[in-house]
Amino acid sequence: MFERTQFLTLNDHPELDLEKWQKTVDLISQLFDCSCGAIVQLRNDEFFTVRTSRGKDNFLKPCDAWPYEMNSFCRHVIEKGAPLYVADPANHPTWRQIPFVKEGPIRSYFGMPLYWPDNTVFGTICAIDTKPSQYNDTLFQLLEQLKELITADLKLIDAYEQVRKLAITDELTGVYNRRGLSVLAHKIMRKSHSPCTQTSTVGLQQKIKSIAIAYFDSDNLKQINNQLGHECGDIAIQTLATEIKKVTRASDIVARVGGDEFIVLTQDTNESDLNARCQQIEANYQVTLAKHKAFAGYPHNFSVSYGCMSVKENESLDLTELYIQTDKRMYANKMSKRSG
Repeated sequence: MFERTQFLTLNDHPELDLEKWQKTVDLISQLFDCSCGAIVQLRNDEFFTVRTSRGKDNFLKPCDAWPYEMNSFCRHVIEKGAPLYVADPANHPTWRQIPFVKEGPIRSYFGMPLYWPDNTVFGTICAIDTKPSQYNDTLFQLLEQLKELITADLKLIDAYEQVRKLAITDELTGVYNRRGLSVLAHKIMRKSHSPCTQTSTVGLQQKIKSIAIAYFDSDNLKQINNQLGHECGDIAIQTLATEIKKVTRASDIVARVGGDEFIVLTQDTNESDLNARCQQIEANYQVTLAKHKAFAGYPHNFSVSYGCMSVKENESLDLTELYIQTDKRMYANKMSKRSG
């Protein structure tokens, strides 16, 4: 699912016309007669240039980055929540201390904040130059209009993501559904995890650093539904989803792929560690349901069957086959409980 700290790319947002953004920053460079027009995104405490104007005098390139904690013009725009125009920072007692001025080429800066529809910060739109400037009210109004064009696109992205979220989320548990698992699994299988080099989605068969999958299935859901009703069955499903989410990381993919079946897809986790987490999930699931008032007096045990496996670095990976193998391990775990 799209996060607002995620770098904007056409891969994730086919509805976003980034070429229009490119034309916008090119227009800023031309009309303001400046070295650089730029759209800058703030994500994960860093500023990243999403688009910069094309031209030999432009010192900023797409995907250039600098930390938010560094004293910068964009940081001042974000903190004040207002436009900032500094015509000649090199001769100003405060602005000349900014690293981009003191140690860099900036000699003029004009920027405005950009926001998502809920007023959280997206970043800035800027006109930056290597020489002092003298912008008039007409240019101020022009940048304001260009800002509104980008803001309209951010509204489009937000609306698109709201619909997309509904399409890939399981209504009962709030985790991803099967469609969401497919979309996100393909996404993490891209050859590069750099937002600046992700240009296409590759097939399932490829080399990756490491990946692990766990497959869960509650053992007595049919019995719970028959004896206590489907409302209690839903509670059991929701509880399993909650316990899985408690021991997974934000980067892990948790999906409900059947009535009471869940898959966890995680990176950089070995099979031993994942198996320990599976054991913890089952133990927590048992304790939570045993204490739940809806199951008071229920005579049967609450248990979860699971199977997990991992693919190590430099091993060839096919996700479909990995799903099949973990499902088989889960089923073997379930059968061992019945025979035991």
